[in-house]
Amino acid sequence: MFLAYLDSSGGATFNDRENYVLTSAITNEMNWQYIDNGIRAIKLKHFPNLPDSDVEFHAKDMMGHVGVYNSVSWDDTWLTLKDVFDFISDDKTEICVISVLIDKTKLYPNKDIETWAYRLLFERINKFINRQNAKLILANSPPQFGISIIDSCGLKADQRLKNKLYSMLKNGTMYCKLEWLIEDPLFTDSKWRNLSQIADCVAYCVRRHLRKDIKTFKDPSWDSYFTQIEKKFDTPNGSYIGSGLKIFP
Repeated sequence: MFLAYLDSSGGATFNDRENYVLTSAITNEMNWQYIDNGIRAIKLKHFPNLPDSDVEFHAKDMMGHVGVYNSVSWDDTWLTLKDVFDFISDDKTEICVISVLIDKTKLYPNKDIETWAYRLLFERINKFINRQNAKLILANSPPQFGISIIDSCGLKADQRLKNKLYSMLKNGTMYCKLEWLIEDPLFTDSKWRNLSQIADCVAYCVRRHLRKDIKTFKDPSWDSYFTQIEKKFDTPNGSYIGSGLKIFP
């Protein structure tokens, strides 16, 4: 089974013109424990007096000094983020990253930003799993399916999103069938899922790196983190542009 953890950064509405980013961190279930343990170890390193379950690597909260980060210095915040992105980019961490960035400034206001982002992301996740399955078949192993695990925004919001996505996952998009993705996505509180937190940090990193508004504060650290994780983007044909990172339109 392939596990695709999804999280977003930025708003999926036209209330602001900031880019919206939807990201998936994909791994095979056999790698799950190693990755989960790695993130847990970083939490225990930086918050030794707290249970790891009380610490969530949520980039917006870290930047806003919210919750457990309220009394954390900027130096310690950057050190924590460095450890997170060092772990994500490590060759031993078997994760494939796929991100979709919606440039609202180029999109007609009648477009559903959220639907477009999920459609483009699901298509790319399905293609990634299809290529992995081709390798499995060559190795005389059965193909595997993938399941989407989405950060919960509450029961009503989750059901609304599920209603949007079900037909797409069952019948395919306007471009392809999603034959390797299970129809029913799972919704989970990212607080309890370390891989969801990886997806959150990557989505935030992509959004900050690709900001175009020079009036908005742009910290060069996010450019550095982006450079680190570039090798984790899906790169089927020598470049991740269009595959591992889709900018729309």
